[in-house]
This record gives sequence, C-alpha cells and structure tokens, in this order.
Amino acid sequence: MRAMNNKEIQEQNELKESIQFERLIQGLIDNEYGCCDDFILPEIVAGLYANVQHLNETESLKPSGFGNKLDFKKDSAVRGDKINWIEEETTNQFEMSYLTKIEKFILYLNKTCFTAIKSYESHYSSYEKNSFYKRHLDQFKNEKGRKYSIVLYLNKDWKITDGGLLSLYPKMKEQIDISPLGGRMVLFRSDEMEHEVNPSFTRERNSIAGWLKN
Repeated sequence: MRAMNNKEIQEQNELKESIQFERLIQGLIDNEYGCCDDFILPEIVAGLYANVQHLNETESLKPSGFGNKLDFKKDSAVRGDKINWIEEETTNQFEMSYLTKIEKFILYLNKTCFTAIKSYESHYSSYEKNSFYKRHLDQFKNEKGRKYSIVLYLNKDWKITDGGLLSLYPKMKEQIDISPLGGRMVLFRSDEMEHEVNPSFTRERNSIAGWLKN
C-alpha cells in the first residue's frame, strides 16, 4: 500500500476535523447541545491532564467563584472547583495544540453558521472528590459576551460509578446526563442551557472549561 504524502495527510486531518465540528454543530441544532468523543488526540489529553496535576502540586489552582468582576462571589456551597486560566500566549505544547483546535472550530463555526465569534477564554477546572457546581447559566446578568460554552474532559478511564456527571437542563425537555470521559467535548449555548456539575464519588474530576465570545 502506498504511503500518503504530506498533502494527503493534511487533507485527511482536515476532513476528520470538519466531521467533528459538524457533529458538535448538528447536535446543538437538533438537541440544544453537541457532544464529540475523541475531539483531541489521546496524547494531548494526557499532556493537559499532566498540566492539571502539576498545577495542583504547585498550588497554582485557585478556588473558583461565580459572577464576573462586577459581581464576584465565592461560596463552596454553590461551586467547589479550583481553576487556572490558560493564557493565549502560552508556550506549553499541549495547551497550544488545544487552543489551535479551538481556533479552527471558531473559524468553522463563523464560516458555516455566521456566528461572529471574535474571542474565547478557557481555564483548567479541577473538582476534588465530592465537590460540585450547582445548577446555573454561564451568561452573566451584566455582561452578555459569552455565546457558547465548551467543556473538554481530561479524565482517564472514567466509569459511570465514579459519578461526576454533567447534567444539562434544556427547556421543555428531559434532563441530559453526560459522563466526563477523557477527550470528550461538549458544546451548548451559554445564555440558554442551565447545567450542573454533580459530585464525583471516587476521585477528582478534571476538565478545561471555555467560552466562545462575540
């Protein structure tokens, strides 16, 4: 069998990405949320997971809160994760790969759906065993920039018995529960989809949370 040249490999990768992007978008259209497994290569997921562990070991993950700068609060009875923001100018190879994929998705979303997304932001999010984030919207009352929420899970060999499900509450539909499997990407509208992070029963739960903004 003839080996593919660089152009053919690139075309194959672009086709795979477009299929992934379409899966997320079509899910959003049909079901109010999109879900795509293996959105990022396993070695990138492993590298991002290692980043979270390093941040935890160096105490660089900080307790989170809710609200924006004008109305920021901390309350572990509402939200219990620890976070660290990912800088756009990062030199970490795994973060660079993740951000490049998100930028490609934004370009595809703007081209195919005329969404006019202009920027994005994202942070690592680590939930210790039994911690949670109660039902909420990602859109701030006094700031309307967030249009789409994305979550990339970094958990290896996650089982349903571990808990830690993401619960989505679409309007006029039944609750949807999503397991935080490593490499899985979830997409939904920041200003419409109420959602909740349920506690993990066995171990910490790690992800990258992001928002596409106009």
